Amino acid sequence: MSVGAKYSMESGNVVYGERASRRRFLFRFGLLAASCGLARALPVLGGDRPRKKVTYAIATADLNIGYPFATLAKALGYFEQEGLDVDIVPGQSSAATAQLLLSGRADVGVAQPDPIVIQRANNKTPLVSFYAVCRHSTNRIIVEPDSPIQSVRDLRSKKVGVSDFGSGGVIYLRARLKEAGMRPNDVQMISVGYGTPSFEALKNHSVDVEVSFTVGIARQQMAGYAVRVLPVSPDELTLYSYNLFATQAFIEKNPDVIAKFGRATAKATVFLMTNPEAAVRVFWKQYPDRAPKDINDTKTLQSNLAIIKAQMHDMAADELPVDFKWGSQDAATFGKIEAYLADDGQIASPIAATNFFTNDFADAFNQFDHAAIVNQARNWK
Repeated sequence: MSVGAKYSMESGNVVYGERASRRRFLFRFGLLAASCGLARALPVLGGDRPRKKVTYAIATADLNIGYPFATLAKALGYFEQEGLDVDIVPGQSSAATAQLLLSGRADVGVAQPDPIVIQRANNKTPLVSFYAVCRHSTNRIIVEPDSPIQSVRDLRSKKVGVSDFGSGGVIYLRARLKEAGMRPNDVQMISVGYGTPSFEALKNHSVDVEVSFTVGIARQQMAGYAVRVLPVSPDELTLYSYNLFATQAFIEKNPDVIAKFGRATAKATVFLMTNPEAAVRVFWKQYPDRAPKDINDTKTLQSNLAIIKAQMHDMAADELPVDFKWGSQDAATFGKIEAYLADDGQIASPIAATNFFTNDFADAFNQFDHAAIVNQARNWK
């Protein structure tokens, strides 16, 4: 960080010394030109300086089309424009992604906030959310359409499939069982994996019910598996479900990387919401093994669009304006997450909700020419 500028996770502010130091700091964020109304679309990369390498872990075992906030940012060159050389890797579950961050094997990770909130509250784990990717809850409990199970209260003694015992879905299930007056040992949890193995587990009755997520359900339905989603309470729908995390130390040492990373993610979000079909085709070009042999295959296009639109809904990219402050977070939402986890007994002593996140980079995330990204998406071929 520049001399005279210090990012404090305790105060939640960047503290500047002399005025010249503040000016240098703003140049590193790519904000000075924007504040003068110049070169608003892209930051200055500093000539031939090598790009900063960043390892980005996604809490999934299968990096499919359902993660456009990550894959688009790389495929469209938004990370590169920001001077970042990003390697996207599957992090398996949210808990495993947290371990990758803590061990230094990943620099940034996207994960469900629940397991990290628990660890931060109980053990002071030094992981902080710096960007809210998905602003709506994603976990759902599903059954076969003709299943007699109508609500969580019907799960006693049933076999419940979860993708991974380290996933946020397990924490979600525990909380839902508690609300229904049950404990985790009142059901039999079985790990069913991701994708087709989990779809088949429900279909062939290896499990009676599964904990899934919105994009996974869209993939399941598009693959020809019929399912029914159990009722969801309105309060659940307003909780964050995927956030970008990094260690406190990484954020303090690399505030410019955090700002640039979030800005690339915000650009990808604006592209996605403007032209979802283009986002599908970008993914096919990026991962040709995931593309149909015939790129004009309407059925596959519609299937992939359904999946990507499910993620758009979780991101609130189908309802918020283009110039929304993407990535911004609030203490009230984290307070709700902590409260339901505390009510379930997963948090012993609640802490201030402001300890779970930093919102200091939200302005920097959105310092780009939104209209230029919209135009790029509309004219993408």
